[in-house]
Amino acid sequence: MLIDLFTNINASVIENYMYIIWIGVFIIALIIELVTTELVSIWFSGSAFVTALLSFIPGLPFWGEILIFVGLSAIFLFALRPLTKKYFTRNKIKSNVDELIGQRVILTKDITLEEYGETKIHGNFWRCESLNKGETIEKGEEVQIVSIDGNKLVVKVIKEEK
Repeated sequence: MLIDLFTNINASVIENYMYIIWIGVFIIALIIELVTTELVSIWFSGSAFVTALLSFIPGLPFWGEILIFVGLSAIFLFALRPLTKKYFTRNKIKSNVDELIGQRVILTKDITLEEYGETKIHGNFWRCESLNKGETIEKGEEVQIVSIDGNKLVVKVIKEEK
């Protein structure tokens, strides 16, 4: 019964309304990109916009529009996305503080629920907090720096394998 419905639909009727579908795809992809900001769905949005314009060409079948959309999306996604990502990340400045991540250090002050711990790196004292909130780590314990949160090091206890 469902197959009969699709076989009775005239292809020219579908082609008359394809621009509405492409505008819908354009808007949905644009909204998704605004929410995620990962530079993925913006390429589908661009492809849908171009395909919506091409849908006004008389005689262009709807399956041709779908092929154009898929082809443009692939080209935009795999050719332009890497270039755009590189352009947006070129001004990222790495500091020497980033080199601290992954290092192992010895605590010079306990980490408790109420107080930050402390460690000394290259002659400078750093405040430390535990990766596992609420975990107490004692002075003299060897920890690994997991990340940096403002002016605090986020550390975790190094579990020795036996």
